[in-house]
Amino acid sequence: MPFTNPATPVTARVVFNSGTIDFGSNRIVDLDSATLGIEWTMAPLYVVGSIIPQAYNRHTQKITLTGKIKSFAAEIANVALGSSATGNPVTLYPLDGQPTLQSPVATFFDANGKEFQYQFSGAMFKSFKTNVKMEDYADLTLSLKQPQ
Repeated sequence: MPFTNPATPVTARVVFNSGTIDFGSNRIVDLDSATLGIEWTMAPLYVVGSIIPQAYNRHTQKITLTGKIKSFAAEIANVALGSSATGNPVTLYPLDGQPTLQSPVATFFDANGKEFQYQFSGAMFKSFKTNVKMEDYADLTLSLKQPQ
């Protein structure tokens, strides 16, 4: 399958239950697993003169994306840490401010090859972990949260 530009629809799945995540011009293709979570806070609605809730409503949506990648990409570390300095060797400087992720796009495929795509507007890294093992791929675990 030829390489396509980030965030463009992919018409065929690469492997069973595969997916990609695009961070601007950086595309992650070595996804081992990904979990998309959408949660709401539930609130009771009352009518005047009653202590019994008449209905429930959801509000305060919380969206998270966690995933494991089977490689280490210095570009993703730069985005996660908010670093703007690179060199040889690569030097990472964690910054206090939240880095801009250019609205990351996650694309997943089901068993039939149907594409599902999610865009996270203004998402921020909540956590970023790397596990390097001898004679094995590096495991990079990330967690993104979309602000409310």
